[in-house]
Amino acid sequence: MRGARRDGGGIRRARRLALASAFALASLGAAGAAPAVTLRGITTASYAGFTRVTIDLSGKATPEVVPFPADPSTGKPERIALDFPGAEIDIGGPTRIEVNDGRIQSIRFGRTREGGARVVIDLVRPARHRGLRHTSPPRIDLDVLGPAAP
Repeated sequence: MRGARRDGGGIRRARRLALASAFALASLGAAGAAPAVTLRGITTASYAGFTRVTIDLSGKATPEVVPFPADPSTGKPERIALDFPGAEIDIGGPTRIEVNDGRIQSIRFGRTREGGARVVIDLVRPARHRGLRHTSPPRIDLDVLGPAAP
């Protein structure tokens, strides 16, 4: 019995030590971690059936896409937001880009209260969209689909 008890205690101690080591390694990795990604640039291109918004990144990212309906009381158009949790922004110049191509009115970007980055696309009118993620070079393309408003 004593031998079994000692072995059982040794196994429990080994498990506790392994668990403590795993937590310690995880905390070291988290403490030295760089930002998830950095937004480096935003460009647009208008085509016959869609407008493409390209967000250049420092690495792989999967943003959360958040649609916002139009708000007639404030005059705000329908909007599409792309949230990048934990991301930094390294884009010089103004934080608002005027597009006015009949699909997109403007694009705004900035930091979120939670410590990430948000890109907001102000639409001229409601429209479908599709997103494409590329890895080389890392970027996100968001296509706003449909005919341009007159």
